[in-house]
Amino acid sequence: MTSQFILEANPENFNEIVLGNSMRGPVLVNYWSSTAAPCHMLWPRLESLVNEYAGRFLLINLNTDKHRAFAQNELGVRSVPTVQIYHQQKIVEVIHGAESEQSIRNLLSRHLPRASDSLLVESVKLYNENKVDKAIDELKTLQKNDPENPRIATSIVKLLYRESRFEDMEAYINGQSAVIKSSEEVITLLTHSKLQRAAQSAPDSEQLQRELQADSNNLDLRYMQLSVNVLNDQIMPALDQLLACIKLDAKYKDNLLSKTMVMLLNSSGLQADVVSQYRAKMIDALS
Repeated sequence: MTSQFILEANPENFNEIVLGNSMRGPVLVNYWSSTAAPCHMLWPRLESLVNEYAGRFLLINLNTDKHRAFAQNELGVRSVPTVQIYHQQKIVEVIHGAESEQSIRNLLSRHLPRASDSLLVESVKLYNENKVDKAIDELKTLQKNDPENPRIATSIVKLLYRESRFEDMEAYINGQSAVIKSSEEVITLLTHSKLQRAAQSAPDSEQLQRELQADSNNLDLRYMQLSVNVLNDQIMPALDQLLACIKLDAKYKDNLLSKTMVMLLNSSGLQADVVSQYRAKMIDALS
C-alpha cells in the first residue's frame, strides 16, 4: 500500500529524509531484506501503525540488499530486521527482530507529541520563575491525568535533580513504571544522583583511606572513593576503580557499577580510543 508517510532511504537521501524529518517528529527507520522471513512478518505491523497514526511519525524503509555496505559501515546495522527510531537527529530506540505491533506502539508513545505536552511546558515555566514546588506539584497532577506521557515523569526527575533533591528524586523513580525506570535519561540522572549522594556521605579523605585499608573489598567504601574522584574530575582513577569493583560484584546495587561506568564513558569527554579501551575492559570484567 502506498502512503505519503512511507519513504525509501538510500545513502544519498538518508540525512535529509531521516535526520531532517526527525527534527519535526519521530522517524522510524526499518532496515529490511527480501530474503529474511522476519522482515516480511514485521512489515504488516509497521504498515498498520503508519495507517493508525496517520502522519504522527514517518516510516523510512532501507533495503539492505541494495545498501548493505552503507547499513553496516555507516549505520552499524548488521542484522535484519532492525528498526531505529530517530528523534531530534538522535537514535532514541532500537528494535531487533519482528517485535509485536503493541511493543512498537509502546516505544513510539515515548516520543509522539501528546495534548498534555503544552501543559507540561507551562509547568516548567513555573520552575523557571523559581516556583519550584508549585511546578513539581502541577507536573504530578498532570501525570495523574495523563499517565501515558513519559515526558512528564522525566521532567519531574530532571527538576528534582537540578534542585539536588536526590533522595526525593530516587523515591519518586522507585514509584514509577518499568517504562520510566528503563528510560536511558532517567537511568543516567539516577546514576548521577547516586554518585552525588555517595560523595556527600563519604568521610574525610584520611578516614576513608583508613577504612579502605581495613576493608579493601567493601564496595560501599570503594564507591564512595570513586564518587569523590569523579567530583574532583579524576575520571581515569574512577574508571579503574569501577573495573576492579565490577570484578568483585558486577550486580552490586542493581548493576550500579556498570551503569556508572557507561554514564562516565558517555559524558566525560574522554578521547574516543580511550573510551573504546575502557568499554572493552568493562565487557571483559562482566564476562
